[in-house]
Amino acid sequence: MNTESIRVSAIKVTQPIGELFVARIASKQLSKLAKSDIRRITSRDVEKMSGIQRGLSDKRVADIAKYIETVDSSFPNAFILNLNTAYLNNAPKPIDSGCDDGSSIYCFDIAMDDEAFKIIDGQHRLSGFEKADVETFDLIVAFFIDLPIEDQAYLFSTINVTQQKVNKSLVYDLFDVSETRSPQRTAHLITKALNTDEDSPLYRRIKLLGIAPKFEDEVLYRAPLSQGAVASRIADLISSDPMGDRDIYKRGQEIKLAGNEAEKGLVFRRFFAEDKDWAILKILKSYFRAVSDAFPDLWAQQDNPLSKTIGYGALMSLLVDAYKDGAAKGDLSFDYFQGLMQRIKNASGNDAGSPLNFDAFPAAGSGESKLYRKLKEWSGLGAAAESSA
Repeated sequence: MNTESIRVSAIKVTQPIGELFVARIASKQLSKLAKSDIRRITSRDVEKMSGIQRGLSDKRVADIAKYIETVDSSFPNAFILNLNTAYLNNAPKPIDSGCDDGSSIYCFDIAMDDEAFKIIDGQHRLSGFEKADVETFDLIVAFFIDLPIEDQAYLFSTINVTQQKVNKSLVYDLFDVSETRSPQRTAHLITKALNTDEDSPLYRRIKLLGIAPKFEDEVLYRAPLSQGAVASRIADLISSDPMGDRDIYKRGQEIKLAGNEAEKGLVFRRFFAEDKDWAILKILKSYFRAVSDAFPDLWAQQDNPLSKTIGYGALMSLLVDAYKDGAAKGDLSFDYFQGLMQRIKNASGNDAGSPLNFDAFPAAGSGESKLYRKLKEWSGLGAAAESSA
């Protein structure tokens, strides 16, 4: 056992499961004190299992590390740990906190060993700190003392199974209160404009917050698209690293353009970097106006793939090809998009094998990518790219 130790002050909390302690530990120190209890096979013959944790996801760790390095990162939620008393140098001593509520602060002298704590919840966060380039970062920890493995497993499964994924539409809508420029905020504001501007082809076709808009018990209108679906596809054409872009603006810096953004599919990035969000909105209005004009009946049918999420996704993928073609010709006007959609309409009318319905382009599975490929074929953009190569 390592002879080096660390002193930790903690407040005792009593809950139905028993006593636990809440403390502050620096990230670099916690990395030396704790390790994950990964569930694994410990016997080849009978496949006996040990541990409670899932394996680490390298992508998730990398994403957390990137977030940690941003200028305003924060982890106000606690790491849940179990302290092995074999690494406790003495019994915790209560120190009078002087608070009127009668709470006491306990002092722990813990051996600096990565076996001292087992991580019940927080393994990806801690691995993110080990990967991130940060000097100091205080973390909140809540630890039990010699909690039985059965209770550790129950806590882990309960914490992770009962968590509900946050609605993507709500995530984007919360950027409404942000004052920092970011791809997400721009995508959110453009989505709102597309849904609320009466001259927009997507007017009242987007469910803000992902739910049907109501006043008291009255549904104001039925919308085929969700705010999250619309905003995320716009953000995808602005940035491949929205969190990093937000951090750049938060630090008072500016986005630097390499010049090949459109070739990478980031067709709106130049407008974003130049604070020309109005140009993004104008292009989207022109593009979808051309769609609605070319297919008025299908656009009015909310049970048609063209007007649903798969159609929106396929059309946004096609917009990348259309933007490159139009930009090369110096024409991103409504007339250009109108001509494009007219070609698609004419070609689709002559393609009896691919009617624009859910039988040909199912909402689940590969329906969106199949529809995108067919739209590109009908538009002639694929053939144009091949002939210019």
